[in-house]
Amino acid sequence: MKSDCLQTTTCQERKKDPIEMLHSGQLVKVCAPMVRYSKLAFRTLVRKYSCDLCYTPMIVAADFVKSTKARDSEFTTNRGDCPLIVQFAANDARILSDAARIVCPYANGIDINCGCPQR
Repeated sequence: MKSDCLQTTTCQERKKDPIEMLHSGQLVKVCAPMVRYSKLAFRTLVRKYSCDLCYTPMIVAADFVKSTKARDSEFTTNRGDCPLIVQFAANDARILSDAARIVCPYANGIDINCGCPQR
């Protein structure tokens, strides 16, 4: 997570809660996670076209927790990248929890990838 890309205030302070958005009865435009495409530049682009809620690409939680290099390459964000859901793949609840704690100040939610085969 490169410090020049991270926001200085928590995401929850700046935008509506995704749960509130989904229960509002209004149309919510969501950009689902897409491997290699849902990185910050793409999320910035879709937000310019009124996307309300974006997901990161799937991040392997074990690698994310173990490696600063993995964190820097897999997760970047900025002040305008909100609300944001971070998607993790994990097979260990403790590692998933550790990864979630790392991104917690910068995200509005955590998604567990259950649809793609993972080790």
